[in-house]
Amino acid sequence: MWDTKRQIIWLVVGISFGTFIVYKDAHDETGRFDRGVFAFWEIILLAIILTLFYLYSRKKT
Repeated sequence: MWDTKRQIIWLVVGISFGTFIVYKDAHDETGRFDRGVFAFWEIILLAIILTLFYLYSRKKT
């Protein structure tokens, strides 16, 4: 089980770093930003982070 401080740090860093990577990848060949691609990958990123957060935060009995 994680303590609260560690949970907050991992969530903030994971979402921030992941969003930065997704933002860089959401540009097409001409350099234009594609909001649809960004939204799609951001949803995937958040789903992965939330799934891992749930799995690691469960209490082991």
